[in-house]
Amino acid sequence: MAIKIIKLNKKDKKSLDSFFKKEWRKFNIKRNYRWNKKEYNFIAKDNKILGHIKFNIVGGVAYLSEIIVAESVRGKGVSDLLINKFEEIAKKKKCHLLYLETSEKHTEALRFYKKHNYKIKVKLKDNKFHFTWYFLFKKLS
Repeated sequence: MAIKIIKLNKKDKKSLDSFFKKEWRKFNIKRNYRWNKKEYNFIAKDNKILGHIKFNIVGGVAYLSEIIVAESVRGKGVSDLLINKFEEIAKKKKCHLLYLETSEKHTEALRFYKKHNYKIKVKLKDNKFHFTWYFLFKKLS
């Protein structure tokens, strides 16, 4: 057998999708759980887009990967509406844990998350871009 490691090309992409589906299904059946990752995107909008939130849910855990609000409306409650939507969906989907990450450069975001009862659980120094990154968690009841 001559195994080679090659860069994924368009031709092999469809085969890879099929491979993933088949192999992960077998893996999950053997371990008696389902890996159903779902991604969500919401926008805050008036006449124009004022903010965006993106998150995914898998295994009862919701991960907030992106939240951004237009500079012109920061401090006016748009971020509160977005984080509330994140938590609302997570509760509806019966999540037990929420988490997100932010860096030392996002001091306003860190204060915002703490205001919403997210707690720093992990602090990684010299991480991405050589910044300190914080992983914040919030348990749902």
